[in-house]
Amino acid sequence: MYKSTHLGDVMETTCNQCNSRFRLTEKQLRQAYGKVRCGECGCIFNALHGLKNYEGELPPNYFEQLEDDLGEDKTLPVTDFESVTESEERRELSLHEAMYGSERRSFFTLGPLGWFIGILLLGAVGIAQAIYYQRYQLIEDPRYQQQVINLCDVLPCAATAFASTEQLRLLERNVFTHPIAGDALMVTGSFTNQAPFAQKLPDMLVSLFDVQGKLIANRLFTPSEYMPDDKTRGIIEPEAIVQFRLEIVDPGTDALTYEFEFY
Repeated sequence: MYKSTHLGDVMETTCNQCNSRFRLTEKQLRQAYGKVRCGECGCIFNALHGLKNYEGELPPNYFEQLEDDLGEDKTLPVTDFESVTESEERRELSLHEAMYGSERRSFFTLGPLGWFIGILLLGAVGIAQAIYYQRYQLIEDPRYQQQVINLCDVLPCAATAFASTEQLRLLERNVFTHPIAGDALMVTGSFTNQAPFAQKLPDMLVSLFDVQGKLIANRLFTPSEYMPDDKTRGIIEPEAIVQFRLEIVDPGTDALTYEFEFY
């Protein structure tokens, strides 16, 4: 009785007429009773002759065990096999073929260039996202203002949220006695936006100092307070000029200097 051997799943045999080589399994060999037809020359031959397993060796007494089990008189049916070439047998699979099969996708045919372009695109998208989500902070820095402006040309941005108080310039200021109310002062002046973008109207801090530079009083005014005639206005366009007017309590003769700051 034939006992199971420890052969690999695939074996190899050679046509004794044209020397073509074939791969076959032990199950196929038993189904054909050892007889196979060469796919190259059509010759029917005994696959046991020249048989070896795929790793190149056979267990001891394998031929005797198999021939006794098959018998010399069993010649049919015949199993057809296609030949395998040396290059097909020895070729090693690439990493891509092992993962995705022999068919190459168009993206991978680009090789390193495709990956490099992909990395550049991802990097550009990442930078654009960082600029966009930090746009209201970056707009204060002149180094990044143009990038933010370009990005806001294609993506929604709220001009009323942009602010760069460092680029607001006070053009004139005047402090004089109120023409109607007693014990009051009238403060007028103007400022302009030197930033290359529209920004929200700032709050204005007016501070009063004595002759020694000591702070006497100060107050923060909103746009609706220093622009009483245009309370709905929310932004100042680039190079636009804003006129302001304030009415404040007269601090007396101790107040000699005034300072204006934007917030």
